Amino acid sequence: MRDRKDYILFVSMLFLLGLEIICLPFLPLWAKISIPHRKTLTTSSSISVTVLVVNSQVVNQPQEPPLPDKFSLSQNYPNPFNPVTEIKYTLPKDCHVELTIYNTLGQKVKTLVNQYQSAGYKMVHWNSTSDKGNEVGSGIYFYKIKAGRYTDVKKMMVLK
Repeated sequence: MRDRKDYILFVSMLFLLGLEIICLPFLPLWAKISIPHRKTLTTSSSISVTVLVVNSQVVNQPQEPPLPDKFSLSQNYPNPFNPVTEIKYTLPKDCHVELTIYNTLGQKVKTLVNQYQSAGYKMVHWNSTSDKGNEVGSGIYFYKIKAGRYTDVKKMMVLK
């Protein structure tokens, strides 16, 4: 039988691995944990796992996941999308971040982020509107990140 230290270590390891704890009731003896599953670049799903909690206690200060060790820009999800998609990126250090959407002509469509941000795991949503508030048409768009000296560009598709 596990003791409280084992349980806290188990939860800490889940956070370190980037897993999301969806529900952690402290009186019942079960916790539901969602594990991201990305074996292909075209689909994204999650696996639910039920874990028996032998001992539990409320921890006042949740442990922060470790900071990312490099800059990255992930593929938006869902892609193609209508009307909203999410874009995730990582910052290993505090820096100024610009995240901008462009059309296939290279014209700026929307600025999603233009500010100084702290290091960590970030996510922003785009609702397929321009800076003027107009809905964009179906087609291919590019999103570009500038964070410190890091730059990257990815392609996405709006389907209406």
